[in-house]
Amino acid sequence: MASTNIETLLGQLSLEEKVFLLSGVDIWQTQEVSRLGIGSIKTTDGPSGARGKFAVDGPSAAFVPGPVCQAATWSKTQMQDLGRLLCREAKTKAAHVLLAPTICCARNPLGGRNFECFGEDPFLSGSLAVEYIHGVQESGEISATAKHFVANEQEYERFSIDAKISEKALREIYLKPFEMIIRSQSPPDCIMTSYNVVNGEHMDQNAPIIRDVLRGEWGFKGLVMSDWGGTNSTLESLIAGLDLEMPGPPEKRGKILLQAIEGNPTTEVLEALDVSVARVLSLARKFNLLGLSPELAKKSRDREEISSTTKEDTKLMREMAASGIVLLKNSSQTLPLKLENLAGKQVAFIGPNALLGTPGGGGSASMNPQYLSRPMESFKAVAETLGTDLSVKYALGAHALKWLPLFEKDHWASNTSVDTQEKSMVQIEFFASTDLSGPVAETQFRDSSNIDLSDSAPLEFQVDPVPPYSFRVSSSVVPSISGMHSFSLSSVGGSKLFVDGEPVVDNSNWDNPGETFYSFGSAECIRTKFMEAGKSYRVAIEGWVNTDSIAHKSSSDDVNHVFSSNPSVRIGFSQPIPDAETLITEAVALSNESEVTIVVLGLSDEWESEGYDRQSMALPGDQDKLVEALLKRTAQPEKLIFVNQSGSPVELPWIDGVSTFIQAWYGGQEAGNALADVLFGTVNPSGRLPITWPRRYADLPFSSDSQSWPGVDGTVLYKEESQVGYRWYSHQADVQPQWWFGYGLSFTNFTSTISTVSASEDYWTISVTVENSGHLAGQEVVQLYIWQVEQPEERALVGFEKTPTIQPTKTATVGVEIHKRDVACWNENKWVLHKGGYVLGVGTGHEGMVRT
Repeated sequence: MASTNIETLLGQLSLEEKVFLLSGVDIWQTQEVSRLGIGSIKTTDGPSGARGKFAVDGPSAAFVPGPVCQAATWSKTQMQDLGRLLCREAKTKAAHVLLAPTICCARNPLGGRNFECFGEDPFLSGSLAVEYIHGVQESGEISATAKHFVANEQEYERFSIDAKISEKALREIYLKPFEMIIRSQSPPDCIMTSYNVVNGEHMDQNAPIIRDVLRGEWGFKGLVMSDWGGTNSTLESLIAGLDLEMPGPPEKRGKILLQAIEGNPTTEVLEALDVSVARVLSLARKFNLLGLSPELAKKSRDREEISSTTKEDTKLMREMAASGIVLLKNSSQTLPLKLENLAGKQVAFIGPNALLGTPGGGGSASMNPQYLSRPMESFKAVAETLGTDLSVKYALGAHALKWLPLFEKDHWASNTSVDTQEKSMVQIEFFASTDLSGPVAETQFRDSSNIDLSDSAPLEFQVDPVPPYSFRVSSSVVPSISGMHSFSLSSVGGSKLFVDGEPVVDNSNWDNPGETFYSFGSAECIRTKFMEAGKSYRVAIEGWVNTDSIAHKSSSDDVNHVFSSNPSVRIGFSQPIPDAETLITEAVALSNESEVTIVVLGLSDEWESEGYDRQSMALPGDQDKLVEALLKRTAQPEKLIFVNQSGSPVELPWIDGVSTFIQAWYGGQEAGNALADVLFGTVNPSGRLPITWPRRYADLPFSSDSQSWPGVDGTVLYKEESQVGYRWYSHQADVQPQWWFGYGLSFTNFTSTISTVSASEDYWTISVTVENSGHLAGQEVVQLYIWQVEQPEERALVGFEKTPTIQPTKTATVGVEIHKRDVACWNENKWVLHKGGYVLGVGTGHEGMVRT
C-alpha cells in the first residue's frame, strides 16, 4: 500500500520524480507520481470566483463582487462568509487551491489590476484578507493563495520591471498585509510570488525576502509557488525557497532542473530540493492525495467541473455587492427613490453601462457567470417586487468601448455539435499544421468569440515547445440593419477573417503589439464590409502559430511566456452605429421626458485588466460630454442620478454640478440587483472608499515623474516611500483629494464617540459609541486613526469595525483592539514605537475626526 508518510516518500522518490513534483504538469495542475500513489493538486483562479480550468467559456461559476468592492464593505463578517462561499465554489471545480486573495496595495490609480486588490491601505487589506483566508480554509478542504508577493503594483513591464523600494516602505506598506496574514491564527497554505524584480532580484529567487523574511522572520511553513510563467531561474529559485513552478510544462525546472542538480549535487541544493518536495507533499496530504492506488493517482487529473450555487450564496453575493456600494453625493436627497413619486411615471436609464453593466475586471478575474443581473432590468424587476408600476426606457448616450464588441448571440446563428447536440455560437476545428491542411485533429464548440487557447487548446498541442498548429473558427451572422459593418481581429500568432469566402481582415504578419491576451496579442485590426439586413453571412477565421510574429520575438517582456506560445484570437463585430452627437441628443430628450434619470457610466474589463495599465484617469469615450450635456440641457438636473462602475478612480471634471453620485465598483453577477436595492433604499448604503479618490491625475506626483511611474530603463522608483494614498495627501498643503480614503455617506446620520480607552502590554482596547440620529436604519463603519501629537500628517488606520444595523435614535457600542505593533514604524531594521503622546481619532475619511 502506498505511503502517506512524507519522510518515507522522500526516501522512495527518485531524483527525477522529486524534481518533477516541483513544477506543473499543465496550466492548472501539478505532476502526479502514480507509482507511489501521489495525486495531482489542482489550482483555480481566482479573485472574482472559482473559475475552473478555462479562462473563457468554461463551466459557469459564481461571479462574486470584485475584490475592491469586497474591500469597500469594510466588513470582516462578510469577508469570512465570502471565503466560505469560495471554498464551496472551488470544490465544484474539483480544485484544491484557490489562487486568491490579491493583497498588493493600489499605489497609482492607473494600475491595471487595482480592481483585483483590497485598496491602498495595508492594514485594511491585511485585516480583510485574514478573514477571507480563514473562510476559504476553515473546512480544511481548500487552500488559499495570497498574491502577488511582493510589490506587483503595475502591469507595465511586469515581467521585468525592477521596483526600487526602501526597506521602510517595503515593511510599512507592501509587506505588511502579507505579514498580517502569515502571523494570523489562520495563515494561507500558499503564497504566490510576483513577476517583477524587487531591489535587483526577481521575486521567485529573491532570497532576502522569501527565505529571510517570509520563512525565517515570519515563520511561514506553507508552499510558495510562482506566478504563471514567473519562474526566472533554476537552482537560484529553488535555493531561495520557491517550491513550485507554475504552470506546466515547466520552462525553468523539469529536465533543466534535473540536469542542473545532477551537475551540481551540493548539500545545499539537495536539502533545498527535499524541503520543497516535502512542502508539495504536505499540501497533497491535506487533500488526501497521498496513499492512492496507482490507478487513482493517474486519474487525479481527470476531475469533472460543475456549477452549483445555493440560494444562500446568491443572497450573500447580492448583500455584499450592495454593502460595497459607496454613496458619495446626495445633496438633493434624491435617494432613496420614493416609490409613491414613481408610480405610473417613466424612468430613464442612460449610459454605456446602463443596459449591460460591467460585473468585473479582466485577466485572471474573468469569469463565465451563472447569470448576470443588469442595471436597467434589475431596476424594473425590483420595482415590480416592491409593487411599483413604472415605465423604464433606455438610451446609450455614449460609447465607452476599447475594442469592437465580441459576438452577441442576437446576431449569430448557432452551430450544433454532432456528438452532444449542443448549440454554440462558434465552432473551432484544429489542425496539426500551420496552414489548416490535413485531417481535423479536434473540434470544439464555444459561446465566445474571445478564443484564448492558452488553457484550452487540444491536449496534443499543450506541450513545450508548442508545435505548429492552426485552427478555423466558423459561425454565421444575420445583421438586423443594412450598412457598413465592422469586423476586427487581434491575435497571438497570425489570423485572417473571411465573410462568405471573401477575405475581409488580414492580420497575418502583424508588427503592432496591442493589449489583448495579457499584452501578448496584436493591436486590433479593423475592416468594414457592407451587409444587408436579414441576410445570413458565413464568417470564418483562420489562426495559426507564427514563430516569426513579434509575439515570439519581442512582445511584452518574455518571448516564451505561456500566454504568448499558443495562437489565440479575439474577434470583434459591430453593426453601423449613430454618431456621438446623435447619441447625446437622444439621451437628453429621454431624460427630459422622464421623472428620474439614472446615468450609468464607468469602465469595464477591457479597460481594467491583467496585462496592462490604464493610460489615463479620464472616463473613456464621450462619457464626459454626455454628462455635461445632461447637466446643461436637462430641465431638472437634480433628478439626475449618476452611477460609476469601475475598479479604481476616474476623473470627474463635472462632479461639482452633480447632486447625486454613487460608486458601484464591479459587483459580479448580482451587480444590477445590488444597485437597484440601493437606489430604492431597500439597502441603506454602508460602503466606504478603500482608496483615496484624486480630483485629477495631474495632482499626483506620478503625472510628472516617469521614474516613479511607470518607470525608466527597466526600473521604477518608489519615491513616495510610505506616503501612499491618503498618507501622501496628508502631507500636502495645497492639494486635496476629491474624497478621502474611508469616505462614504448613508441615508441616515451617525455620530461616533470614543467612550473608553484601556491599555495592556500589547494593545489598546477602544470602545466607540455610535448613535443613529437620522430616520432610517443603517450601518456605520468605525474607523480609528492614530498619529503622534507632533506629527498629525503621519496618521494611519489602525483599527476598524462595522456596526450591526442601528435603528433610528438608537446607539450601538463596538470594541476595537489596536495592536501596538500596528502603530509602530520601521526604523533601522526594527519596528519602533516612538515615545511621546499619540492622538486617536474616529471618523470617516478624515472628516468629522474626534480626538481623545
